[in-house]
Amino acid sequence: MKRLLSIIVVLSLVAVGPVISTVQAQTFKLIEDPLFRDHARSAIDSLYNRNNEAARDILEPWRETFSDHPIWSLWDGMELWWDILEDLTDRQNDEEFFHRMKKADYDAAQVLRRESDHPDALIIRAVANGYTARHHSNRGDWLTSVNIGRRAYQAYTRLMEVTPDLPDNDFAEGMKRYYAAYLPENFPVVRAVSWFLPDGDKEGGLNSLRKASDHGIFARPEATYFLGNILLNYEGRTSEAAVYFRTLVERYPNNGYYRRLYVRSLTQMRNYEEALKAAEEALAHWEELHTGERDVFHEEIYHWLGRAQYYSDLPEQALDSFTKSYEISSELPNNKDREFRTLSAYFAGIAYESIDNKQEARRYYEYVLNQRVGDEAKKRARERLQSL
Repeated sequence: MKRLLSIIVVLSLVAVGPVISTVQAQTFKLIEDPLFRDHARSAIDSLYNRNNEAARDILEPWRETFSDHPIWSLWDGMELWWDILEDLTDRQNDEEFFHRMKKADYDAAQVLRRESDHPDALIIRAVANGYTARHHSNRGDWLTSVNIGRRAYQAYTRLMEVTPDLPDNDFAEGMKRYYAAYLPENFPVVRAVSWFLPDGDKEGGLNSLRKASDHGIFARPEATYFLGNILLNYEGRTSEAAVYFRTLVERYPNNGYYRRLYVRSLTQMRNYEEALKAAEEALAHWEELHTGERDVFHEEIYHWLGRAQYYSDLPEQALDSFTKSYEISSELPNNKDREFRTLSAYFAGIAYESIDNKQEARRYYEYVLNQRVGDEAKKRARERLQSL
């Protein structure tokens, strides 16, 4: 059921891609300005590469000229979004994030009251509500997520009519076409009301996403991400998925979220040789950027590195990686609610068993049982303890 709800949310978030525009007064539409489009694309690339200062510098002339535009509320929210996405276990920025996106939505609504089909305001409203809905889904608040996501979808629908030639429309159209076909095929409860959905076409949807990934002005990174996610989790086309995840790493090398995603996906594909290379590459790159720092990036990368090492018959190396992950996680906020702390402790116990150190294995299994998350790992740790 959770998977179905998450897909419904995705359908309502077809406009989540970071599409940016601005407007002055009631008539000037910067989304139609080629120079602004170029600057917006460059700024988004900087934002996704976790260089907020460079993104702001690119947009500063527009911000000075159109200082009252709702885009700036939205942009502030998008910057905070990446801080949140880096560590979803930490909830301290949630309230501020929702506040910023609510303000952007309100400011866009004010423009739409004066000019109902203003494309800039439609885009901002779609994006602000899309991000808000997506984060409510992260927190398990599905009803709120779907309700807010509906507003994003309504704004997107009108935007398609107002600006049918916007290249980023391929992203939204691809998401809609793919999931409209996927849902009835995989969820019987949806099949009964499939008449309510638009016409679906999985391969056609994927082709539209590929166009957006190649040619999108603003939604290019989101299209690439969802292509990889769909191909890996729904289509089972793992090698194709890996190409898109690798593309994200190459385009945005300083984005820790994408590097973690790439290593995780390779490990889940059981491509351990490539996972080992990607993890080592990620750690080396991160050391250059953040010398000596150990944070949520290392917590996850060391875990997946340990998994790849363990299944490559390197138990002692794996043990070192799992214990590093566990120790780093223990220093992070809300450590009893951190999934990777639970998983790394469990796999450390497994690794200790493999080298016949039952005492240390017991200790780490007990760490697992003290966690508040990871029910399956806790169940297995309890079983391992009973068998020792």
